[in-house]
Order: sequence, then C-alpha cells, then structure tokens
Amino acid sequence: MHREIAKGVYYVGVDDHHTELFENLWALPHGVSYNSYLIVDEKVALIECVKEPWSAEWLANIREIVDPSKIDYVIINHMEPDHTGALPDLAKVAKKAVMVYTYKASDMQKSFYNVPLREKIVEDLEELSLGSRTLRFIHAQFLHWPETMMTYDTQECVLFSCDAFGSFGALNGSHFDDEIDMRMVESESRRYLSAIITSYLKFIRQGIAKIKGLNLELKLVAPSHGPIYRRNPMWIVDHYLEWSSPDLEKNCIIIYGSMYGFTYRIAMMLKKQLAELGVEVKTHNVSYSEMSRIITDTMRAGVIVFGSPTYDAFPFPRIQTVIDEMETKRFAKRPIGLFGTYGWGGGGIKKLQEQLEGLGFSILDPVISVHGQPTPQEVGNCRRLAQVIADLIR
Repeated sequence: MHREIAKGVYYVGVDDHHTELFENLWALPHGVSYNSYLIVDEKVALIECVKEPWSAEWLANIREIVDPSKIDYVIINHMEPDHTGALPDLAKVAKKAVMVYTYKASDMQKSFYNVPLREKIVEDLEELSLGSRTLRFIHAQFLHWPETMMTYDTQECVLFSCDAFGSFGALNGSHFDDEIDMRMVESESRRYLSAIITSYLKFIRQGIAKIKGLNLELKLVAPSHGPIYRRNPMWIVDHYLEWSSPDLEKNCIIIYGSMYGFTYRIAMMLKKQLAELGVEVKTHNVSYSEMSRIITDTMRAGVIVFGSPTYDAFPFPRIQTVIDEMETKRFAKRPIGLFGTYGWGGGGIKKLQEQLEGLGFSILDPVISVHGQPTPQEVGNCRRLAQVIADLIR
C-alpha cells in the first residue's frame, strides 16, 4: 500500500515482520521497515529499493501509482542488500531506468547484481532535474558504508537520509512521527544506531554538520528504516547528535556472566554498594540480555565493570564476545572494573585484564578475583571498587 507523504512524493516501502535478526545479529521484536519512495514529476524517480523477499509487494505498491516501466531514475543511496536486494526484479520491468549513485556504489552494484541498466554517477552536491523539482545528492561516506549518499528534494524540502536517522520497528501503516509512540521510536532508534553505526560515530557528527552547513530547509526527514519525521524533523537529528557524542555519561554498567551464581552474587553486591553511593547503575547478564541492548547501554557509559567466572582457564565466552564487540565498534576508552570467580585454576580475569589493557582501557584497582565465596577481605575490596567508581563518576 502506498501513501503520499508530500506533493508528488509517495511512500512505497514495506514492513518486515518475519526476520527475527537484522543482519542475522540484532533482535527485531517490533519488526523493521524497508522504506522506498517514489517521486512523480515530468520524470519519475524511485529512491531506494527493498530487501529481495519483499520485491513483489514493493512492485505492487509502485504499480498503484505508476507503471514501473515509466520509471526514469532509480536513486540508490546505499548498496547494502536490505536497500537493493529487489533491484534485479525492478530491472526486469523498469528497463529504461537509469541507476543514480556514487562512484563506489557503481563498483558494488556490478559485483552484487550487475543489472543491465544504464548508470549515472553523481558527484557530491550534484543536482538532477525531474521537471518542476530538483534532486540534490549529498555524499555521506561511512554513514555507514563508503558509497553512501543522501538525496534532497529541493522543492518539497524532503531529506531522504538513508541509514542516517533510521530506526528498528515496522510502521504498520503509521508512517509519521506524529502517528507513532515516540517512546518506542526513541528506544529503537538508539538501539539501531548503537548496533549498526557505533563504529562510525564521528561520521554521524560530520554528516550532521554537513547538513546544517548546507542550510537545508527540512520539512520531512525520510530515512530508509523507521518513521518519517514531519512534526519535528530535527528531533531525530538532534538525538543522533547526542547519541554519537564523544562525551561519556555519568553512570556505570555492570556486565556479568555466571554459571552457578557465585559471580552473580558479587555483581548484585557491587550494584547495591554503587546505588548506596548514589551512582546510576545498570546490569546485564550476558546469558540473557540481547547484545544490541548491552551495546546501547554500554557505548557511552562512564565506567564499565565486567564480572566473569573462569571457564576452562579463559573468561566466560559471552563476556569475551562483548569485549570483541567493543573492539570491533571502536568504543571510546574509559575506566574498566573487573571482578570474577573461579573454582580451581583461575586465570579468566587475568586474561581479560591483559586484553583490555592491550586495547588501551585503564583497569581500576582493585581487580577482584574470588575462589568460590568471597572472603571478608574480598567483600571489602568490592566496597573499595565501588568507592573508586563513585569518585570517578562524580
């Protein structure tokens, strides 16, 4: 089903309630949308495609407005397959269409699909007339791939922002920010940014600075996933700027794993001590917390504390996975607290400390390693660690 979102501009995207893991990694409890837009002027332009399994539904949405054979341009802001998987199916029916994208996207398209359509490679800020309106192409490298661009409709003042300002969550016919529970949008857009774009936070800030520097009038911000912003288009821009800030928050996150409860009890003891000292603290049990939620809470936390049992002389495997994600996503350096337990040989916490110090994180003193139940001295060390963290946060 299509919907006109501005004069001559139509939403023709689709909802996905079937995929359980975005990129086969991140949970989708509310689904996800693949947003595609059709502009009908003297020339017809299609902005973004959709993921391949939804190509039939998507083409049906387009046919409600125009015959796909009438499409003159396919604007490809980003080559990732959730944006382009249906391109080969479109090429079979829109045979005269010209693909419009960046130089790097051209190479990717040939590698991914090599569809038999002509192409037009556009430079940064190049413009394309559709008749009564003009599209301007704004290169946005590493937001979040090197070939990415945004498209701006200069007549209707719509910014088609690609993955920038996106969100998890299907739309279910409610396409605008003033039709949706914004508490859910705030949660799911921050989780989307954290899971997908944390490695490229500086490019978010650069992209926002570029948009503001161009003095674009924004009546609508139309990303490739999630709602379209019309009530307050700058709401999502400002939130993305806040969430990508290098300034860390004044809080503490405890991430722990526990096989038989020993490490869990220390985690809860430390949490209680921190709360008594007035520290805002959250905990995540890595066996049950979904990874994107751990990343969302951790990416800007002022202090991170890891608690791990020793597992075959190594850290608990799911704790190791979190630290690997921190490395991959280039987490800002900050103080790290460590505690753990062991049953016989130990070694897990020592290996965590060596790895984290090798990544450039500073390890707080004391590091707590407990053989079974904590001794009174180890309980005192836990209090000392809580006080060190509280002093840092304050």
